[in-house]
This record gives sequence, structure tokens and C-alpha cells, in this order.
Amino acid sequence: KQWYQRRVAITAGIDTKFWRGNGEMATPSLHGDMPQPAFRDEDRKSNWKSQTDAIDRNARQNLPPYMIIGAGSGIVLYLAKYSLYGLALLLGPGRDKYAAAAIEIDLGTVPEGKNAVFTWRGKPLFIRHRTQEEIDKSKAANVSQMRDPQTDAERCVNEKFLICLGVCTHLGCVPIAHAGDWKGYYCPCHGSHYDTCARIMKGPAPLNLEVPKHEFITEDIVIIGKED
Repeated sequence: KQWYQRRVAITAGIDTKFWRGNGEMATPSLHGDMPQPAFRDEDRKSNWKSQTDAIDRNARQNLPPYMIIGAGSGIVLYLAKYSLYGLALLLGPGRDKYAAAAIEIDLGTVPEGKNAVFTWRGKPLFIRHRTQEEIDKSKAANVSQMRDPQTDAERCVNEKFLICLGVCTHLGCVPIAHAGDWKGYYCPCHGSHYDTCARIMKGPAPLNLEVPKHEFITEDIVIIGKED
């Protein structure tokens, strides 16, 4: 008890303007000249309206400005999108350039005996890797009795591959590969049958499937639609 009284007396003697004893143990504290806050609710709430914005005082009042900002941003983005799209069309190549576009195809991706379908100028393009049996049957066919007579060599630059448009010459339907009486192509809409060289053999179609202009760069690489 004497030791406690002695410490209180010592710390009480060092009180200054900026340092004074504070607390039960009379521990020195900086800024002793500042009054201790009471943290009362009435003090915290007093004059609060003048210290905040009208929008911050009530979260519900934020909704209309946010809706206006969101709608305006959406309109701006929508207009910007179509402005850039129009600029791209204006500066890009014309429709005639797209129509004359050529594509390069790796024939190594088409397995033997299969028919692959690609898209060229907005139309289906058939590339058929023919087997030797299909090639022999196509070459042995009697061309003179065909509706649209063409030899196999006239239609297939490389006898292993048939390249033609997948559009029936009757009404523009897409034939089914490996179907029909000749196991070439068959159009189920009106019953047109084509052989493995895509020549019309039976049905209402007047012409063979169209063979687009193409050029072999290598044995396995072909360019479809290359212009001179």
C-alpha cells in the first residue's frame, strides 16, 4: 500500500500541459490535455444532416440516379457497337470480294471412304475421299447413257478426291452422302440419285452436282475458288 501511494504521488508530480497521469494505476498518457470523448449517441447524431450529402443519407434515394446512369451507359454501348460495325463494313472488302473468296483445305483430314462437308461462299461443299472400288466403278460407267454426260476424269482432277457443291440441281436441297442406288449421293426430297462421281443417274435433277474451280497445290492441299 505504501508503494502504491508513493507511485501515485510520483506520477502526479509529473503532470504537464501535454503529459499527465491517467488511469487507475496513474499511467502517464500523451495528449493528456485533450478531453476524453463520451461517445454518446446524441453527440454522434447531432448536426449529421449538414455533414452528409442528400444521396448518402438515404440509400433508397440512390436508385433513380443509378437507373439513369445504367440506362445511359447501355445506350452508349449499343450505339458504339453498331458504329464500329458500320465502320468495319465501310472499310472492309465488299460483297464481291467475299463472293470471290477462296479457301484452302487439307485433304489429309478426310479419311478414305468418307465424305467431309465444308462451307464455301455460303454453300455446302462436299469432299469425298474415294476408295479404289468407287473409282473403278465410276470410270467403268457408260457415259453416253447419262443425262449430263461427263467422264470421271473431267470431274475429278485427282481421282482420289471428288470435290463438288452439296446442292441438288433440282431444287437446291442438300443430298445425303453414301446413299441412293449408286451409293454416291441421294436427295430424299424428290428422289435424285447420284453416283460416286456426283453425276445424276436417276430422278428429276437435270444436271450433275456442280464441281467448283479448284487447284491442287500439293497432293494433299487444294484451293477452292481461286481466280485467275
